[in-house]
Amino acid sequence: MIIWIASYPKSGNTWVRALLSNYFFKKKTSIFDNIYNIKNFPREEIFEGIVDKKLIEKDQFELFKYFIPAQKKINENNKLNILKTHNFAGSIRDYPFTDSNNTCGVIYLIRDPRSVAVSFAYHDDISFEKSVDLLLNEKRIGINEKIYIEARLSWSIHAQSWINSNWPKVIIRYEDLHNDPLIYFKSILFFLRKFMKFEIDDEKIKKTIDICSFKNLSEEEKRVGFREKKGSVNFFRKGEIYEWKNTLPKNLIKKIEQKFEKQMKELGYI
Repeated sequence: MIIWIASYPKSGNTWVRALLSNYFFKKKTSIFDNIYNIKNFPREEIFEGIVDKKLIEKDQFELFKYFIPAQKKINENNKLNILKTHNFAGSIRDYPFTDSNNTCGVIYLIRDPRSVAVSFAYHDDISFEKSVDLLLNEKRIGINEKIYIEARLSWSIHAQSWINSNWPKVIIRYEDLHNDPLIYFKSILFFLRKFMKFEIDDEKIKKTIDICSFKNLSEEEKRVGFREKKGSVNFFRKGEIYEWKNTLPKNLIKKIEQKFEKQMKELGYI
């Protein structure tokens, strides 16, 4: 069965992958070597033998039809499979992202949309205006490996789809994980222990948090690179929680707050 580490882009998903993978796997040459043990969905290798690549090249939206078959193939190993996704927890063309035959739980990371807008602008080398437009776009589609698409939609729709889903879940605010990683990483581990047997060791948790500090991740990226980097700046750029206050133009802040007012209040962002 699958446990998803799900989030909107630039909301802490990769940091949690780093924490979990470096807690469960022995450190190799680089911190990033372990991150890749938690794979992205969707991606090309997952669909090999399930759908002809030429069909997806002809109509990328056909991929959604094969999400469930691909997950069935993954689960043939009869293990707990932890995967990362930015897809929303809903249906496209009446094809659901996942179902209860393939998914047993969710770790959902959510971040202040004002911070997401700033972080994604740097990540994708786009303007703040363009980044905010993407954040508000209710039909937003992301692309992996040129043709393997995922439905991201707007920040609000994405969040509600996972928060309202029926699977067992733990919801983690990026800001809380940033301010108290010991408490919130430990809560993720307690959630995972419902599905797998392992020891929760406070010293090991503290060591993992230290290894995966934003400073270390940023320095490691400068040293060896990081394959998920897209723009000209580091993937692990700053990781701050209030950068938007001094960076995002006031009209864009107002635009986000007006559009997502209800949900931002519920989550404690305004």
